[in-house]
Amino acid sequence: MGHDFVEAELSWKRAARVRVLVDTGATHSVLPSDLADRLGVIRSPRSIRVKLADGSHRSMRVGAVLVRLLGREAGDTALIARRGAEPVLGVEALEALGLTVDPRSRKLKPSRAHAVLLVGTRPPRR
Repeated sequence: MGHDFVEAELSWKRAARVRVLVDTGATHSVLPSDLADRLGVIRSPRSIRVKLADGSHRSMRVGAVLVRLLGREAGDTALIARRGAEPVLGVEALEALGLTVDPRSRKLKPSRAHAVLLVGTRPPRR
């Protein structure tokens, strides 16, 4: 896909418009710690071990963030990286938003009509 950036609104306790790298090779989104602090993102009580693109492993905390992009909004679980790291939008966020990258235009486009699909959890009637 190359290096494609979009302007997204990220929020938790507070909101900010942020230029993020759209990375279809990344499973998870990434927030630098200073941005997570600015948004008021609450970090997980412990770290998880993740494998990075260069093959190395690192322990990182995670935090929930709301992503608003192209009129769609969804929750995402992001890895919290070092201060100043590049904010990244991974494929789990794209899927939750119902967006995909058009390989020809290298632009985001809807992959389905709604950002979040609701599924009923009622037991079947007898």
